Amino acid sequence: MAQTGISQTVAIQASTWGRLVATCVAHTTEHLYVGVNTVVLPVMATALGLSMSQVGLLVSVRSLVAGFSNIPSGLLADLINRRSLLLGLSLIVIGLSSLLMSFASGFWALLFLMGFGAIGAGGFHPQSLAILSSAYSDRRALALGFHDSSGSLGEVLAPLTIGFLLTTVDWRSVLQIWAVPGLVAGLSYALFCPEINGSPIPRARWKRSLWEDVITNRAVFGMFLISAFRAMSQTALIAFLPLYLTVQLGLSVAAMGLYVSMLFFFAGLAPVCSGWLSDRIGRMPLMMAGCALSAAFIAILPYLSPGVPLMAGCAAVGTALWALRPIIFAATMEVTPPQLAGSLVGFLFTGNMGLSFIGPILTGVIADAYGLGISVAFIGIFPLLACLFTVGFITTPRR
Repeated sequence: MAQTGISQTVAIQASTWGRLVATCVAHTTEHLYVGVNTVVLPVMATALGLSMSQVGLLVSVRSLVAGFSNIPSGLLADLINRRSLLLGLSLIVIGLSSLLMSFASGFWALLFLMGFGAIGAGGFHPQSLAILSSAYSDRRALALGFHDSSGSLGEVLAPLTIGFLLTTVDWRSVLQIWAVPGLVAGLSYALFCPEINGSPIPRARWKRSLWEDVITNRAVFGMFLISAFRAMSQTALIAFLPLYLTVQLGLSVAAMGLYVSMLFFFAGLAPVCSGWLSDRIGRMPLMMAGCALSAAFIAILPYLSPGVPLMAGCAAVGTALWALRPIIFAATMEVTPPQLAGSLVGFLFTGNMGLSFIGPILTGVIADAYGLGISVAFIGIFPLLACLFTVGFITTPRR
C-alpha cells in the first residue's frame, strides 16, 4: 500500500511538472515568431520595396490586433474550461500565418496576414498564465518565472536561427520552415494536454468583480499606462533596431542577428533577477530606476560604435527594459482578486500589444524624416514617459 501511494505521488508530480514543461515549450514557440519582425521583416521590406513608414505600419497593426485579441481571450480564460484547446489554437494560427506570409506578393497581403497571426499572439498569454496560475497556486511565482524565461529563450533562438537560415535559403522558404514549430506545438498542446482550471466564478459575481477590481481600479489603470509605454518602446525597438543595424550600419544579417540575440539573452536573464529584487526593496523604486535607465540606454544606442560598445549597449537595453515586465505584473496582481487572473492579463496585454502600435508608427515617421539613427534614439522617449507615470503612481491610492 505504501509503495502504491508513493508511486501515485511520483506520477502526480511528474504529470504536474510535465504541464509546466509543456507550457514553457509552448511559450518558447510563441516567442520564436518575434524573429519574423526582427530578422525576416527587414529582408522582406527590401525585397518588396517597402518604405520605413510601411514597415512601421505592419508592426503597429500586428500590435494593435494582438492587443485587442487579449480582451476576449482573457475573458474566455476565466469563464470556460477549454484553456488548453484555446492555447493550442493560438499557436496554430501563428504558424499558419507564417506559412501564408511566404506567398505574399505585396504590402496589403502582408498587412492582412500579420494581423491574422496577431490574433494567435494576442490569444496566447491569457490562456497560458491562467493555466499556470491554476495548476501551481502554491508555486505560482516559480511557475510564472519559468514561463517568462522560456519566452525569452525563444527570442534568443529566433534571430540566430533565422539569421542562419537566411544565409542558405530565401525569406519565403524561411517563413515556410518557421511555420512548423507553431503548427506542431499547437496541435500537440490542444490534443494531449488536459484541461487544468480553477473553481469557476458565477457569471454575475464575475461581472461585478471585473468592473470594480479591474476596469475602474485606479491602481490597475496606472499600471496599464506604465505597461503600455514600456511596450511601445519594446515594439518599436524590435522593429527598428534590426533596420538600423542592417541598413544604416551595413551589417550582415548574421551579424545583426548576433546583436539582437545579445539583447534578448540579457532580456531573458533580467526578469528573474528583477522579480527577486523587487520582493526585497519594493516595486516602485525598482520600476522608476528601470524606466529611467531604459530611456538613457536606448537614447545612446545609435552613438555606440559596432563591436563591444554596441554589444554592451544592446545587453544594457535588454536588461533594463525587459526587467520591468514581472515588476509591473506583480504590482498589478497585488491589487486584484486571483480569480480574475485571465481577465487581468488580457487587460494589461491590451496595453502591451494594442496601444503599443503607436510606437512603431511614430518611429517610422521619424526614420523617414530624420534617419534611422535618430529614430532609434527617439524610442527612448517611451520609457521616459513610463518613468513619469511611475512617479505619479506612487501617490495614487490603492484599493
